[in-house]
Amino acid sequence: MKVVADTLHRVTMSLCIALFGVLFAGQFVVVVLRYVMGVGFLQLQDAVIYAFSCLTVLTIPLAMRLDRHVRVDVLREYQNPRVRRLTDKLGHVVFTLPVFALIAIDGWPLVSASWSIREGALETGGLPGLYIIKSVILVMSALVVLIAIADLVARGKDDGIGG
Repeated sequence: MKVVADTLHRVTMSLCIALFGVLFAGQFVVVVLRYVMGVGFLQLQDAVIYAFSCLTVLTIPLAMRLDRHVRVDVLREYQNPRVRRLTDKLGHVVFTLPVFALIAIDGWPLVSASWSIREGALETGGLPGLYIIKSVILVMSALVVLIAIADLVARGKDDGIGG
């Protein structure tokens, strides 16, 4: 499970780096075209928005995998490593898995409706494929659930707590 999680992490990280490049370069070109040359390029603006949307959503599983997410447990700094791992496992079971399952369940109708009509750009002449961008919600949920399960399994073997 750890190998799968590591591979998905590397792929997601590479995708996020590429999306950041598209976001940065695209926004720079949009600004130059609009304010220097007086030309609007709607498809490029949509590409920047799509890249930002995907980047924002896909950084959630990256933060989870790198253990850089926001924590609410105020006693963590005083806990020994075994209690921290137990707290993390409990957090995954009680919060992470149910919340991201609900996000996927709630997002499914939105994504399937979008796919059924092949939802396109919000503006006339914009970039098609908005339904693909909306699908990233489900991808993110699946990645977080896989990361949480891999974390539960890996930590269970390391510390003798369940698993």
